This record gives sequence, structure tokens and C-alpha cells, in this order.
Amino acid sequence: MPDVSDKLEIIAVQFADKVDLATSELVGYLSELVKGKSASESLGILSGINLDKAYELKLAKAFTAYEAGVVEILRNTYTTTTLPESSIRALLNNTKKTVMDNMKVVSSTTMTGIIDGIATNKSVEQTLETIKGQIPNTEVVVNTAYNQFNNTLTTMLADELPANTKWIYIGANDSKTRQQCKNKIGAGALTKKQIL
Repeated sequence: MPDVSDKLEIIAVQFADKVDLATSELVGYLSELVKGKSASESLGILSGINLDKAYELKLAKAFTAYEAGVVEILRNTYTTTTLPESSIRALLNNTKKTVMDNMKVVSSTTMTGIIDGIATNKSVEQTLETIKGQIPNTEVVVNTAYNQFNNTLTTMLADELPANTKWIYIGANDSKTRQQCKNKIGAGALTKKQIL
């Protein structure tokens, strides 16, 4: 059975795959929509398209999966204290907004790429290749958002505990592990003051 890190990685990869598929579909649809039109006519048509909304609709299930990943983080967070649900929800909304803001960059990059493709007479395939080469790595964005959620959650929980509470590093120790985390592996029980 995969651990929480593996589950989050799977969600991040699937999210990135869905962004890739949505981008391919949208470039295809919009290219077909303006096929045979002049550059000026195409620009007029494309200016009326809300690509942000199109991505939002195409990625609704991906964002549901993102939230399921946050639930996995919460299920695997062991503590003797609690946080108000409103604080956890605010944290979720903040990290989710990071991913959503990235989708706006993807949307803008896609529209700019389509317009550039029309202006330079690129094929749909060339246009799509250019766009995909300019889009931020969604898998990294999703994983970063999960890490931000987890780190902030841990810090918020730590603030609720007594100062002499001992912490033990539990986490991956692989090629992706940062050196500062590797230094804490095997350090034993430490107080928050000793960790920071």
C-alpha cells in the first residue's frame, strides 16, 4: 500500500497529465474554431473566449483530487492538539489558490501561443509543442502546494503545543530529500527551538 507521499505524487502526476490533455484539447478546439479565418478575424474570435473558465471546467476533477490529497495529509498528521476547521480551510484555500494561479499562467500562455501560432502560420502540432514548452511544470506546482500545506499545518499545530514538546523527523530519505531535512534524520527527539 502506498504511503501518503506516494499518493500525493500520484495525484500531482495525474493533475499534470490532465493539464496536458486539457491544453491539447483546447488548442485543437480553438485552432479548429479559427481555421480558414484571417489573423484579424481569428484574434476577434479568440478575444471573446474565456480560457481561464475553460481550464477551470476541464480541471474540476483534478482540483477535487487535489483536495483529496490534502485530506490524506490531514489523515496522516498525528498530533495531540487541534486546530479550528476554519484555519485548516483557510490554509487549503491558500495553497489551492497557488495551483489555481498557475492555471491562469497556463491559460494565458496557451492563448498567447495560439495567437502566435496563427500569426506565424504554425501548424496545430507546432503551436501545441511551443505552448507545452512554455507552460510551468504543473507537477512541481502541485507538489509544492502540498508541501506548503503540510509545513504550515505542522507549524500551526506546533504553536499550540507546549514549548518542551519533542519532535522526531519522519519522512522520506531519498534523492529528493533536502540536505537540511537529511541533517534532522536520526537526530532523535528535538524541541521546536532546537529544530528551528
